[in-house]
Amino acid sequence: MPKARIPAPEAWVAGAVAAVGFMVAGMFRGTFPFGQASRSTNDLGVQYIPFFAHLWDVLTGNAQGDLLFNWQSGFGVGFLADFGVDLGSPLSLLVVLFPRDDIDLAVFVITTLKLALAAAAMAALLRRMKPGPWWLAAVLGASYGLCGWAIDDAAYVPMWLDGLIALPMLCLVGEWSLQRKHRILSVLVVGVFWVSNFYTAYMATIAASLILIVRVLTSELAWADRLRGLLRHALTMILGLALSTPVLIPVFKTNALAAPSPSGHFVPVSLESFFSRLLPLTEGVSRSAGLYVGTAALLLAATLPFNGSVRAVTRIAWTLLAVLVGASFLWKPTHDMWHGFDTPNGSQYREGFVLCAILVIAAWLSVADRTPSWIALLGGTALVVTLAICTQHSPLLTNGSIIVLSCSGGLLLAVLLAIRYFGQARLVAIVGAVLVIGAMGVELAWTAIVVDHERNKVLTASAEPWGAQQSDLADKVREAGDWPKYRTDPGTSLTPNDPVLLGGQGPGYYSSLLPASLNHTLTNLGFGWQGYGRASLELDNPVTDAIFSIGARLEDGTIKRAEVPPLVRVQPKPADGAPEPDSVFAYQERLLGAQVYDVPKYRGRRIEPGLVTLTASCPVGSTVYLSLPRTGGQARIGADSEWRNLIATKRPGSNTSSAVLEVGKTPANGVAVIELKILVSPYALPVSGAIGCLDEAKLTKAVAALRAAGATDVKTGGHSIDATLKPGSTGLAVVAVPRTDGWRCSVDGGKAQDAGEFGGLIAVQLPGPSQKIHCGFRPPGLELGLAAAGGSILITGGLALFSLLRRRRQTAS
Repeated sequence: MPKARIPAPEAWVAGAVAAVGFMVAGMFRGTFPFGQASRSTNDLGVQYIPFFAHLWDVLTGNAQGDLLFNWQSGFGVGFLADFGVDLGSPLSLLVVLFPRDDIDLAVFVITTLKLALAAAAMAALLRRMKPGPWWLAAVLGASYGLCGWAIDDAAYVPMWLDGLIALPMLCLVGEWSLQRKHRILSVLVVGVFWVSNFYTAYMATIAASLILIVRVLTSELAWADRLRGLLRHALTMILGLALSTPVLIPVFKTNALAAPSPSGHFVPVSLESFFSRLLPLTEGVSRSAGLYVGTAALLLAATLPFNGSVRAVTRIAWTLLAVLVGASFLWKPTHDMWHGFDTPNGSQYREGFVLCAILVIAAWLSVADRTPSWIALLGGTALVVTLAICTQHSPLLTNGSIIVLSCSGGLLLAVLLAIRYFGQARLVAIVGAVLVIGAMGVELAWTAIVVDHERNKVLTASAEPWGAQQSDLADKVREAGDWPKYRTDPGTSLTPNDPVLLGGQGPGYYSSLLPASLNHTLTNLGFGWQGYGRASLELDNPVTDAIFSIGARLEDGTIKRAEVPPLVRVQPKPADGAPEPDSVFAYQERLLGAQVYDVPKYRGRRIEPGLVTLTASCPVGSTVYLSLPRTGGQARIGADSEWRNLIATKRPGSNTSSAVLEVGKTPANGVAVIELKILVSPYALPVSGAIGCLDEAKLTKAVAALRAAGATDVKTGGHSIDATLKPGSTGLAVVAVPRTDGWRCSVDGGKAQDAGEFGGLIAVQLPGPSQKIHCGFRPPGLELGLAAAGGSILITGGLALFSLLRRRRQTAS
């Protein structure tokens, strides 16, 4: 009876080694979930984890909104594009298996699983490309799964790890195309990974295409079969891309409408630093490409040019591919190509995993058939030693780099030579496999520990894991909420995405897809922002609370309540040709429909460098607000009051913008003297419109008027809003939701039309006495994407049916 054998042991072992190595690194570092230290480097804590929390809410029916729309962030924004950019991987759905309070644990598990799947996919690809020892495929697969790019650049950007899995899977699609197998599965694989993360899928697709070309050039198939394989693959890619378009097209359209950020400036890293990243225990996030693939993979790849047992055309083609791809990272035109011709502001070498994959495949091709000869081993060793010598002064090396390289390399050479000369001894092969797998596991984990330690000196944690504080705040927000009667703003004290992290509905929203129109509207109304306008922040201001129906607000751990108008109100139609507001306060008054501020003239006086005073006359007892969006510093009224912060401390007006700031009450003499400490300001202070004095009594009267003219009932669906107006309502129905592309509205069941706009909000012109309005949102490009995907399904199904019928006819004949 034949012995049972584990199918594809290389994939299981590679995945296990990668997963264990990543977890061991966390244990040694004491990061969550193995210790108290947060692992939320950079955007992980402030963007991705909150979006995962929102996905949990959507999947469990606890969100305000659905897959198409998010009522909670930015006063209401589309969600499908955010889903496509950050959460599109099928693995993201695993978040529902965890309690919401364990959202950080869910993201950690998903991240670990992605690393394991990337390792397993690479190991499976290697043995599909060429049969060979399963344990060596496992070692190389694990080396890819925990490559320098994965640990240094992508472990805290979970969506990028989908590209790490996509590359070997797309290479498998290329293999299937050459072998005329799995047409439906191939199309599905392409579609899934382009939905998962189009950014890294784009890079993976280019890389897989280059690898397929090399495979075709080095294949022993007839040229006609090679050409048919390429054509089949091209058709598969087209159909797979079409399958992804219900998400892909809305992502592209939304991105085109997003708040722009300037392109980064690419300066190639020095060759010494570039090549040093091939060695273990090196770190250089944002400064160089993460090219580390483990000593075993590096040494075996270096043997390929010298390995006479491998066909010359294979040696030459793969060596040239590795050299040219590496060079493309350092030449601006090709560097731009890898990044979709948009040089990033952050990490400049996001394509690093591409070269890691090529090195791992080259290593496999050198060792799959037989152990490299001593000449090949000697040549590869000389190449690696030369590399170590030439990069010994790189600032990216750590103290143990050369030691680990020497020990791992020496062990691998000893095992390979032992197998070569005692290859018939089963015990030698087993012991060698155990030693190499164990040594590489230790090296990969050690490198991950060092990388995480060194990187955190540059990029510190952005948020703490969910704990008692978050639970307490979320409970308070939930208890205070009564959506859609009014909004409950949780603020942005923990992250810019607190509305989806803690619950509630507010302006807080951090996304690369934040609409430019929303940023423009919020800026006009006095809201602050960060990240080139892609992270909107809270504004504690009673006028904007009234405009956006914020009836409850979380402030310093307590709930503050206010009487506000309903989400939909009816206002007189503005007169044609009315002048544009000339200050933040005038913008607020336009949407409020009443004058509640005095905007006085003021004079400035310089006390000392960096300290000025602004003096203005205001009604006694009025609340004084300061609008200096391009200034960073502090302000106050009176020496006994507390300094309050203006946040624009980093490239104000470009990367950051300060919110309108409440600085205090006008004293009894009616003269408001604002002391201003200026830390940074790229322009001179404005000569008018910077000070507004709010009359609380006028505001109360204005709110009462809006409540009297407001909707009697408001209901929201997943991506729609319905309002019942008071009988006989005429004029302009204003919905306290930003007017972004995709909104269509109708009155009393009439024909839906594109929503109008008033001060940046949705506005519906009432043609006469009206009672009901309905507005619905559909992401721009969704219809076209659904049509393209439907066509892809029909064509793929037709081709698969045709192939099946043809095979049956051939079998019958």
